[in-house]
Amino acid sequence: MKIAHVLSLIMLLLLALLAVIGYQRFKGDAEVGKRLAENNCGICHDMTATRKNGKGPYLWEIYRRPAGVVDFPFSAAFRKLAEEQPFLWDDEHLERWLTNPMGFIPQTRMAQNSKDHPVSFDGIQSSGNRKDLITYLKTLQ
Repeated sequence: MKIAHVLSLIMLLLLALLAVIGYQRFKGDAEVGKRLAENNCGICHDMTATRKNGKGPYLWEIYRRPAGVVDFPFSAAFRKLAEEQPFLWDDEHLERWLTNPMGFIPQTRMAQNSKDHPVSFDGIQSSGNRKDLITYLKTLQ
């Protein structure tokens, strides 16, 4: 009888641990997102409160910021979309962008290779990694 109680308790603890891990993955991990941002975004974007544009616009306070409001020479395609269909960089739009920037805004400069832009961003395949990155971007306040 005691062995059955111990096994039941162990099973409950394992289920609780799995629930916590699952919630963390659902919520996103800002530390993982920070490493992803440094490796994927930091080459072109400033993510500090200095708000300096680089090859790309700064990302400080990007979350819930209207698209295209930063003083930056965005591509014509990006400007057109931001003017004709204004949107905020919220979870939905960041998810679309990070999944497939060319699919979201065709002809966007960020996703193209050229002499002036030798590094392109094609998107992040892992939905967990995108969630982690978005969670990190929300901390840039």
